[in-house]
This record gives sequence, C-alpha cells and structure tokens, in this order.
Amino acid sequence: MTLALFLSDAAAGWFDTGPIGMAVVVLAALLSLTALLALAVLRMLFLQREKLAEAERKLAQQSAVTQAQLDAVPFPVLVKDASGTYVALNRACELRLGIDAASMLGHESLALPAQRWVPLADGSSAPQRLQQSSIDALRQNKVQRCELDYLSSDGHQRTGLLLEAPTHAPHGGVEGTIAMLLDITEYRQIERSARATEQSLRDITQRIPVVVFVVRRGDDRRQRLAFLAGNLHALFGLEHADLLEQDDVLRDWPFHDSIHPEDAPALRRLLQRATRHRGTVTLDFRAYGAEGLRWIHLVMGTRQLADGQLEWIGYVIDTTSINAHNQTLLAARDAAERASKAKADFLATMSHEIRTPMNGVIGMLELLGRTPLNDEQHELVHAVEDSAGVLLQVLNDVLDFSKLEAGNVRLDDAPFDLRTLIDNVAGMMSGSAHKKGLGLDVGADATLAGKLLGDSVRIRQVLMNLLNNAVKFTERGSVAVGLHVIGDDGHAQRVRISVADTGIGIAADKQANLFTPFSQAESWTTRRYGGTGLGLAICRHLVQLMGGSIELSSRLGEGTKVTLELRLPVAQREVERPAELAGRHAIVRLASVDTANALAAHLTTLGLTVEQIPPAQPMRRGAAANLLFIDQHDQQSAAMIAAQPILVDAGANGISGPRGERLWLNTNPLKWQAVARVCARTLTPSPAPREVVAPVMAPVDVLPATGRILVAEDHPISQSLIRRQLGLLGWDCDVVGDGQAALAALRQRDYAMLLTDCQMPLMNGYELATAWRQHESSTRRATHLPVIAMTANALDGEIERCFKAGMDDYLSKPVQLRPLEDKLRTWTPRAATPKTEAGLFDDVFAEPGMEDLRADMLQAMLKTSGPDLARLEQAMAQGDGVQAQRTLHRLLGALQLFTNGQVMAEGRELMAALDGEAAGDALRQLPGYLQRLQRELSGLAAQAHSA
Repeated sequence: MTLALFLSDAAAGWFDTGPIGMAVVVLAALLSLTALLALAVLRMLFLQREKLAEAERKLAQQSAVTQAQLDAVPFPVLVKDASGTYVALNRACELRLGIDAASMLGHESLALPAQRWVPLADGSSAPQRLQQSSIDALRQNKVQRCELDYLSSDGHQRTGLLLEAPTHAPHGGVEGTIAMLLDITEYRQIERSARATEQSLRDITQRIPVVVFVVRRGDDRRQRLAFLAGNLHALFGLEHADLLEQDDVLRDWPFHDSIHPEDAPALRRLLQRATRHRGTVTLDFRAYGAEGLRWIHLVMGTRQLADGQLEWIGYVIDTTSINAHNQTLLAARDAAERASKAKADFLATMSHEIRTPMNGVIGMLELLGRTPLNDEQHELVHAVEDSAGVLLQVLNDVLDFSKLEAGNVRLDDAPFDLRTLIDNVAGMMSGSAHKKGLGLDVGADATLAGKLLGDSVRIRQVLMNLLNNAVKFTERGSVAVGLHVIGDDGHAQRVRISVADTGIGIAADKQANLFTPFSQAESWTTRRYGGTGLGLAICRHLVQLMGGSIELSSRLGEGTKVTLELRLPVAQREVERPAELAGRHAIVRLASVDTANALAAHLTTLGLTVEQIPPAQPMRRGAAANLLFIDQHDQQSAAMIAAQPILVDAGANGISGPRGERLWLNTNPLKWQAVARVCARTLTPSPAPREVVAPVMAPVDVLPATGRILVAEDHPISQSLIRRQLGLLGWDCDVVGDGQAALAALRQRDYAMLLTDCQMPLMNGYELATAWRQHESSTRRATHLPVIAMTANALDGEIERCFKAGMDDYLSKPVQLRPLEDKLRTWTPRAATPKTEAGLFDDVFAEPGMEDLRADMLQAMLKTSGPDLARLEQAMAQGDGVQAQRTLHRLLGALQLFTNGQVMAEGRELMAALDGEAAGDALRQLPGYLQRLQRELSGLAAQAHSA
C-alpha cells in the first residue's frame, strides 16, 4: 500500500514535469505489476511444495502400512514389476528363506542366493524357476503353481508351494506379479507316509490271501471303488479291471460267477442290507479262486462321511486252511464229547447200580446193629458200616466229578437263608464229630442278610465236603465253622465261610496239589482215612461255577483251615424273626469267649440288645435283663439278677429246650434255629395263634402227648408206607386221600400232628395248611397243631412255600424212618416214642418184616401206574401242563420208594419245569421221558415177577 501511494505521488509529480515523467510513471507501474506477479508465483510454488511434501508423507505412510501388512503374512510374499524386478518382500522372506529384503529390492529373481535353494529334478535352479514363473504369469495372465525345495533359516530342508499371480493397473493392464511361498512340508510328509502305508498294505496283501477295499457312494447313487489292495485273482479269479464299468464305477455284481451257488443268495442279501444299515457285517462263504474252491471270510463296515457320502470299508480273507482246521477240531471235539458222555453215562449207570445195593447193605447193617449182639459182633458191624459209608461216599464223589467234567452241573439260584443252611450242615455232621469226641463250633456274622440268592444245594454240598474232611482228619480238639460278611454294596454281600480244624494238618509242599483230582496229601491218608481225593477238586469246581474262590492254609500237626468267598445278591435284607424278641435285653455270661461272641451275634440278629459280662467280672449293680445265658454250673449268677436264666450246655448230643424246670441251650454246635426257638419259648410262655413263617419259629405249645396222627396222602403206596412206619414208631394214624378230606377230619377230632403231601387233588397241602391256620385263628384254638410237609422237592424255594403256607417243618420223600422219628420227637414229645440208634435209613423197607410189604407195595404201585401213565399221555396230547405236573408228581411219589436213579432225577426236573415258565419245553420233552419211565417200570415188574 505504501509503495502504491509512493508511486502514485511520484507519478503525479512526474506527470507534471512532462513526457519523461510519464515514462517514469509507466515504468514504475510495470515494475510494480511484475513484483506483484513474482510474489504470486512464489506463493504458488510454496503451496505446491507443501502439497508435494504431504503427498510424500502419505505415500510413505501407505508404503509402511502395506509393508506392515506384508510382514504380517506368515509366509514369504514377493512382489515384482512388469520387468521382473523385486519391488517388495515381506519379513517372512528373511525369517523363512534367509533373504535380505533390502538388498533384493530392484533386483531380479536370478539375484536370489542360490545356496538357499535345492536344485530341481530337471537340473534348473530355483531362482530360474521363480523368474520363469513371473514370465508365465505375465504372459498368460493367470496364476502359476510350482513346488520348490529350500533350506529354511534354521538349515532344514523344507518344501514350498509357490503361487504367483499377475497384478493389474486401474486401466486393466498387467503391471507386475505377486508371489506367495506356502510351507507344505508337513502335508508332503503325510502324503509320503500315506503312500508308503498304502504301498506297504499293497505289498502285504500281495503276500497274504487278503483283499482290502474301500467303496464310496456319492450324490449320483453310484458306487465307486476308492481303494483296492490284495491278490484278487487268488481269491476270486478276477482282475482289478473286472470290477469296474468305467473309470472307478463298480459293476453291479462283479463276483457273480465266482461265488458258490449255495452261498450267492446269502452274500447278495448281506450286501443289500449293508447299503441300508450302518454297522459291521460278516459272512463266511465259498468262492472259486485261481486254485479252485476257497472259503472266504468277509468283514465290512458302513459309515457316513461328512459330505453325506456313504463309505464301505472291509476286507475278505482266505480261510480255507483255518476252516479245514476247525472242521478237524470240531470232529475231535465231537468225538471227545461222545467219549465224555459215554464215560458220564457209564459212571452214572454204575453209580446207580452200585448205590442201590449199597443202600440196602447199609440199611441191613443198621438193623443188624439193633439186634442182640455181643461186643465183638457190634465192633464188626460198625467196621462194616464205616467201610460201606466210605464206599458210598466214593461213589457220590466219582459221580459228581464226572458231571462237572462233562459240564452237566447247572446252578439253580433261589432265595435261601445261609444261617439255616449252616445250621443244617452242622447238625448233619455233629453225630460224626461227637462220636470222635470233637467239639463243633459255629458262628455267623450279625450283619448277614436274611435271604441271599444262590444255589443253596451246591453251597451245602461244598460245606458238607469241607466239614466231612475236617472231622475225618481230626482226632482231638474241635472243628469250627465261621461266617463273616466282608463286603456289602447294597445289592449283594460278599461272604467268607471258613472251616477250621485242629487235625493232622498238611505239609506246605503238599498243599499245592490238594485241589487236583485224585490227589491227597500223603498216600497213607488214603489207606487210613479212605476217600478218592476228589472232594476238594469238586469243591473248587463248584465254587468257581458260582464265581467265588476257595483257599487252603495248613501247618503240619496244627490243623487246617479252608476258606471260601462268594458274592451273593441280597434277596431279602430283613431277617425273619419272632416279633416278640425285638427290643428285649439279654446278658451273656459265659466262660468261653468264642461261644459268647457267637451267641451275642445270634441274639443281635434276633433284635435283642446284648451285654457280655464274663464270669470273672462281677455283675454290675442294678443289672436287669429279660434273658440271662449262663454256664450250666453257674447257679450263683442266676440268683444275682432278675432274668429268665438259660443254661448253656457245651456237651455232645445235648438238646436245646426245656429239661425239667430249666431251659437249656446246647452250643455244640450253636445253632441259629435253636437260639431263636429257645428265646421265643422263654419270652412267650403262653400260646399265641400265629402263622409260622420260618423254620426257626418253633411252636409255642403243642398238643398233648397222646392222640393220633392224621396223614394226607393221595397215593396208596405212600399211604401204606407211612402207616407202617408210624406203627413201628408207636403211633396210630388216620390216612385220607386229599386235602378236603383232611380238613374235614381235623374239624371232627383232635390230632397230635398233621403229615401232608404237598401235591394232592381237590385241595393241595399248601391250601390245606393255610385253611387250617385260618380255622385256628377264627376259632381261637388254645393249641397249635404241628403241620409237617412231605415233599419230593426239598429245595429252599419249595421249603419257603411250605413255611409261608403255615407249615412248621418238612420231610423229604421218600420218607425215611429216622428223619420221621426226629420230627415226631421235636413236635410231639412223649415218653412212648421208641428210641432208635443213630444211623442212615437209606432204604425205607430196611426194617425187619418189611420185605413182604415191599413186594405188596411194588405190585400195588405197578397196578396204579397204568392209569397214571394213561392220564399223563392224555395231558401231553391236550398240552395241559398242570395235569401233567400233577400226574407226574403222583407217579414219582410212588416210584421213588423203589428207585432213585436217573429216571427219578430227570422226572423231578421235568416236574419242576412244568410248574414254571418253561412248561412248554417240558411238555415237548415228556414223550421221550415217558419211554424211559416205562422201561424203568418194566424192569421193576420183572423184579416183582422173579420175586
């Protein structure tokens, strides 16, 4: 502005001076304008330079971002221009390839360090291949692929897949390339491994008679052979091309001409089923291979792939030699089974044939022993009895072992009371133990469940064998049976049963062979004690069949202990016990600690609270109890406390119950049933009508010692026998033929006892017992009638049914004289009952004067068997299992008086099956059994005729 005023003023002054002044003014104006233009140009240049600097900064930032993005890529990236010169490399080039990116910019591929690259198979170098790849990408304008081997920065050889693609300018022209090198080393290793595995599989299948295949079915529903390895020609006489239509499409039925005509339908059905179902299928079939007919085994599995395709993977293998070997083994097995069956049949036949006369011998010897004999004769008779008993035991062992070897032993699981089972076994062996002056101790765990599930018959057999051995090999001291619960998971209990003795013991080096058949510790034991050496072997077999274990420990001269462990399901947790015992208190004051502990466990199980006070310890002041158990000579303790005393007797052959005015409990052996009976008798002095539900529940009161016995039995043979037996024992009886007649007779007069068969017409024994107990309850009778079942099926399930019906006890058929006498003593005590010597009554006709009766009964049985056989055939024809079971029971009830062989055993099994779910199968077996039964009757008829 100042300059403009100056020029204006100057121009005004100069203008006044003339032309020169005018020129000066014009010149000054031009200079001013030029200056202004220069200033404008300078400003424009300054602004353009700022823009250029800003653009350079943005370009640098964009380049940095681009480079950072390239550096973030984990594999090498190489960018070239159209001339093949590197314009950008990322950091992975340096990390993976050892290439300095800065030194490579502006250079071509040939400038790459050659030592980093492995020469290609054609002899060219990797840089040359990279340069050619760029040329091809630019020329063809498409992605180029090639594999290169290189050395990584750590010096290891790697394999890379180079992908190079052209880059385009905005106008669409190609301006360069960008290449990426992907590390595919692991993939190539996996591929090589797979190829090696495949090749190995092919090599293997070429050397063994097997073909491995994979078939896939895609969306077009066509089956394609994805893999095949093996000698197809050897197995089917085919080549690989024979399986395919075109490419890899599988023919519909390529094996049609190679498969045996008899096996082709089965194979076709299996392949069709495999297309519809998942899982694995197998088939054995025959096919014609290169060397003739072969046996082929096919295994094929089906699965669905992720893309929805189905895939079948499998193999076929030549099993011709295996099949031939198996046929040889089957033939050998069949021969062995026939030989084993022949041996078992022979042993069973011989055992039956020998056992029958042996029973007669033993019975006659017993009768002979009851006749007037001098001491020497008695000694001889007892010696013969012992030998006969040993021989009978040998026969039983041999027969049992033959059954085990032949696999003919079947376990019949049913609920049973293990305490009662041990009671019964101990009671059966007590006579032999007491005869040798041995004590017999029995103890049971208080936590044992009321009923377990198992084969009580086999458990009883094992315990009988172990107790028999213990008594046999013990000359002085005692034998102890212990029962302990060692595990309980809520569903089953693991029990340990031990049998220990103080006998001769066994040397350590002899113990290993004791469970081997026909083996004993020393040869002299066989001569002195007898036996077959089969007992422990049989026990081990049976225990193993039940899923248990058995062990033996012994020291020479100190005794032996055998322990068996079994896991038995719990059928009933609660113990059946008299309700009046719950909450009562008992004091046990015994000198023997073992007896006191065993008794306390029984009392605890019965629901009593128990206090043990040894005799050496003073009785506490103020002590009170319902029951006081004291030694038989401890009169002082009985006077110190207000409680009902029960005297404990450890002597042999003692009887539990009332003796005079005192109550006694025999502890040699200490029986669970006896403890329950004595406690119930003590705490319930007055009669109370109730249903007796277990053998431990003895009657509270019995009828007077006089009177008659009522017998309910439908078969005339059994009627005659029981009438004669009761007569020999000094009892009068009335005999009726069915339950209704028995119930009417009971209502008309009083009887001392009811003996009833379980299976009778009109009303069976169970219904009879239930009806009579209801009558007793409704009429409030003051006495309890003892009801004894006579049953041919003395298993725990049948016995339980008897007790639930209201019966008090049972007798096994055929009824023997000694067991009958024992039941009479137990349930109807009276002085008039004749005393009989302890012995074995295996023959019901062994009594003097019974020979004629046997002949008469045999004739009567043969006469009644004809109508029974006709009824049985009618029931079979009508499919009436109930009538068949009832008729078979009637037949066997009489037949068992004269035979106890295989026909009886098979008949009992069929009778039990006819009453269960397998009645249909049992009916189908009856015709064959009927023929064997008729042969047995024919043999008895021949005996009767010859007699």
